[in-house]
Amino acid sequence: MGFWGFYQRDVRVGSVSKVLVRRVRCRSCRTSHAMLPDFIAHGRLDSIEVIGAGIEVMAVGVGTRGAAAVTGVPHTTARDWRRRSVSRAPMLTAGFWAACVGLGGLVPRFVATGALSVLSVAVAAAVAAARRRLGSHGSQWRIANRIIGGHLISTNTDPPWAAS
Repeated sequence: MGFWGFYQRDVRVGSVSKVLVRRVRCRSCRTSHAMLPDFIAHGRLDSIEVIGAGIEVMAVGVGTRGAAAVTGVPHTTARDWRRRSVSRAPMLTAGFWAACVGLGGLVPRFVATGALSVLSVAVAAAVAAARRRLGSHGSQWRIANRIIGGHLISTNTDPPWAAS
């Protein structure tokens, strides 16, 4: 891989800002790939901390309007986060449990109901295992975004852990 320029991308953290995203190019197959920073979710305007905060609020039973008010985003954005995360929750939960065990952690015993609350527990366990094993720094959702490869609630259908 070699560096192959960059492009500008918008990110909303309170207000919309421009971020330069570096691209790399494979010398053998000649395709280029974006190297997203860990605070950016693929295909989303909002930063991963804002999205994660919205998911956590919805996981404890607050509706999408309440989550939108807490995170400062439009209701339609919070509604899309809920739809996407609930539809991907079983796959993401399994992936985060696998990451937790792979990093030397234990899957906690818990009593949780709802796809988002189970997902939040799985994210917390995987992040705790990553911090113990790798000394990872940053917020919980930035570490989770690193584990998942930037595709927490994107439309990607091939999770990174399913690669053979």
